Amino acid sequence: MHIARETYFIYMRNLKARLGQPGVIISTLVPSVFMFLFFGAPLSGMTNIPGFPSESYEAYITGMIIVLAVVMNGADSAFTMLTDMLTGYFDKLLLAPVNRFSMLLGALLVSGTRTMVQVFVIVALATAFGVRFEGGILGVLVVIVFMSIFGVATACIGLIIALKTKNVEATQSSFLMFMPLAFLTTGLMPQEFLTGWFKWAVTVNPVNYVLVSVRTIIIDGWVWDSILPGFWVLAAATMVLVSAATWIYRRATA
Repeated sequence: MHIARETYFIYMRNLKARLGQPGVIISTLVPSVFMFLFFGAPLSGMTNIPGFPSESYEAYITGMIIVLAVVMNGADSAFTMLTDMLTGYFDKLLLAPVNRFSMLLGALLVSGTRTMVQVFVIVALATAFGVRFEGGILGVLVVIVFMSIFGVATACIGLIIALKTKNVEATQSSFLMFMPLAFLTTGLMPQEFLTGWFKWAVTVNPVNYVLVSVRTIIIDGWVWDSILPGFWVLAAATMVLVSAATWIYRRATA
């Protein structure tokens, strides 16, 4: 019970620090509007291609916009812990009678909460653009929870980089490694329409399976053959990344 209580207080402290930054919401809203305006309407004619899986291109790319926002969080989520390290606050917590893993859990929970807010904003924005969620209200809730877990998984990568390098520039530039994971997917075009190395890269990219699950709930509803692979990939990736982040965190605070 002590670790739960300590995690709660550290979580609330980090969350209040995030709430004091309106840019957290703006940084999600502006790129999302950009994606809808500069991809949705201009490429809407692609839905006329025989075999295209949706009648609305805005609905098709909503999954991509959500995944892109969450993936890009990976680099940013580590900054709170890195800032605490550089200012000495982290060392003070280590000297305090606080379970060390409550600090890691608090950071990961804030990442999940931030992702939840961002996905909610994008869902509201997509609805404003006329996107209809075939999965219904339950589908929207599942997408928000599902992507919040995905946010925790990507945050682990950022935390690993921050803990290993303890360098602001390295942590900040780590977002570059997230870009291929987001764009080497079927976010803009169905896999059946892809060719060459790109089609192969999409097949081996685990983020694409997460994207397909989200997009299926949005444009098709509860088609489990397309949804479940993404669920299993996310469960496996979260377990591996949380374990890796915990191990590196333990070594960094030993």
